[in-house]
Amino acid sequence: MENKVDAHALMNDQMKAVLAKSAELAGSDAFATDAGFEGMRENYTKERKFWNEGGPVMAKTVDEMFDGPMGEFKVRFYYPVEAEKLPAIVFIHGGGFVVGNPDTHDRVCRILAEKTGAAVVSVDYHLSPESKYPTNIKECALVAKYLHEHGEEKGIDGEDISFAGDSGGAVLSMATNLWLRDEEGDNSYVKSLLLYYGFYGLMDSPSRRLFGWEFDGMRKEDLVYYNQCWLNDLATESEAPYVDMLSNDLKTSMAPCYIAAAGLDPLRDDSACLSAVLDSNGIDNEFEVFEGVLHAFVHYSRMLDEAGICIEHSAEFWKNRRA
Repeated sequence: MENKVDAHALMNDQMKAVLAKSAELAGSDAFATDAGFEGMRENYTKERKFWNEGGPVMAKTVDEMFDGPMGEFKVRFYYPVEAEKLPAIVFIHGGGFVVGNPDTHDRVCRILAEKTGAAVVSVDYHLSPESKYPTNIKECALVAKYLHEHGEEKGIDGEDISFAGDSGGAVLSMATNLWLRDEEGDNSYVKSLLLYYGFYGLMDSPSRRLFGWEFDGMRKEDLVYYNQCWLNDLATESEAPYVDMLSNDLKTSMAPCYIAAAGLDPLRDDSACLSAVLDSNGIDNEFEVFEGVLHAFVHYSRMLDEAGICIEHSAEFWKNRRA
């Protein structure tokens, strides 16, 4: 028996309105994992279209193709201003590694670019179950290395690269940073990580017991499904050092981290634990919990104040670590 708390009693009014709008856009089962990954992608893309309308206008947006371990994949460059050279934030989208693309996270990227003044580089990595761990980490690392070595060709400062990501994208942001350090031998050019409600290695926690419902796609069985699609034949997440990152070295060559959590998210305690580990290791970090909201809340800036506040606070953190 599960003893979940009453989510609707704890949600703020704007979050309730977002849920109602989401159901209107794609039905009450918009995030159901039993639809199969192709059905999930269709539902997710349909539901996200509304949330990406409007927002900041970029000086220039360019799509380019990169060649990686699974062949070609798209990378989108957002330039908020015309400039000879800009720092860059590599944005890695969420979606449980199974759904999502630059279009489903377009507004978040544009707001982040406007708030920071940085070029935001959105990676359309290959999705699971077609792609298996660690292929998407390798693709994100390839993009970061390219920007470091050839950024000048794209109007980007290759010595000032950061990562940002939501949910599975936060997982991949931290994992890519560690991969660059451990497997590629250099992450010195990674200057900050902006992590929105990620998973970092907890197998169980109070927040996993209390939160996660069918209407947000974050039930225990949903989380198991996402990892099964991504991890394939790995018996447990703990076998993968870029999945159970709380057991990895979080002291050596670690950039400052902004860590955001949703108050009603089963992954909330992953963020709390990550911040506590970084604190104990003397790594600069800022941990912020947004109460009354569900996982994936940064998408909903059209209706949810916390979404805009979170992105703005992460942008301020990004600016301050440069001071």
